[in-house]
Amino acid sequence: QAYSDYHDMMRHCESIFERCALAVHGSTQFEFEGTTIDVKAPWPRLTMLEAIEQFAGISFMTLSDEEVQALLVAKGWHLDGSFSRGRAMQLIFEESCESQLVQPTFITDYPKESSPLCKQHRQNPELIERFEAYVMGWEVANAYSELNDPIRQRQLMEEQVERGRGGEAETHPLDEDFLRAMEYGMPPMGGIGIGMDRMVMLLTGQNNIRDVILFPTLRPEQFGE
Repeated sequence: QAYSDYHDMMRHCESIFERCALAVHGSTQFEFEGTTIDVKAPWPRLTMLEAIEQFAGISFMTLSDEEVQALLVAKGWHLDGSFSRGRAMQLIFEESCESQLVQPTFITDYPKESSPLCKQHRQNPELIERFEAYVMGWEVANAYSELNDPIRQRQLMEEQVERGRGGEAETHPLDEDFLRAMEYGMPPMGGIGIGMDRMVMLLTGQNNIRDVILFPTLRPEQFGE
């Protein structure tokens, strides 16, 4: 959506879930595996650092790099590729917080290493304006204030390519077509991806995603047997 940001996308996301729940159940509250979920807007908003402190009892910003690395070793949490403080922060969140996010919650302000497509946070250059929405410990949406500076975008994509050469698994190749399109002109905008399959699972009480995918992947037929 042009001329919007990740705050607009949060309002967009919670509104969609609220209206879908009302359409299916006549209420923003419904049961999922014995837990009452309430998707009524507005949903709580926690920064990733706040979530780590609240759910894991870890004051991340007070830890040195050496203490962060020692914590990962002590917990048995493996960081692929070379160490970076931001990637360690995201790993700690994923391992210690995600499963505790039962009621709808937005986790905001991710480390800059987590995505090359997102705008730098307007107050903290080490963070980006990204959020993920969680329900029942599942990630149900991912959104950004979209980066629209082609020079900065190229720099970030090149850095990610280098990190991939260093052994980091979740990296992507440099996309020249995307960069060229951005150079022609891209307005400020917010973008969101919502996990519609997981939304349907929640609203219909299904605990297996294969039961709600319209065209599930099937095994190839074996001929000649």
